[in-house]
Amino acid sequence: MHEAVGFSPVSVFQRVGYKFGQWHDVGWWQLSLHQELPLPINSPLSLLEVQKLSLWNEALRSGLLVLRV
Repeated sequence: MHEAVGFSPVSVFQRVGYKFGQWHDVGWWQLSLHQELPLPINSPLSLLEVQKLSLWNEALRSGLLVLRV
């Protein structure tokens, strides 16, 4: 399944997970975020720049609502 959506296997740790009375292998997979995309991507913003955006306070309010539930 992972490979079908672009992930590549990185490593397998053998018999490190114990569940339901059995030892299991744990696999690590990666997906490169640096890919050739058809549309240009904007550069990341600094925290100070993000705090100036109109969505900043809305995001904080909605996050606080989730925490209060």
